[in-house]
Amino acid sequence: MSNIEPVLSEALALSSTEKLLLIDKILASIYPVNKGVETVWNDESEERLSAYKNGNLPSIEEEDTLAKYKR
Repeated sequence: MSNIEPVLSEALALSSTEKLLLIDKILASIYPVNKGVETVWNDESEERLSAYKNGNLPSIEEEDTLAKYKR
């Protein structure tokens, strides 16, 4: 466990963006990216963005979305 402390100390000194990039790389080393799934999600997100920009997909207010999950 002692080998982790210096690495953790360095990681905590990173900016938020750098921390997120580090987390992404660590998770990818544990759970390798499935290129097929990534391609499908990329295509889906592009289609949704296009539909939104063309007025075919309505937006929902953040407050309305979050209200559904508050208890």
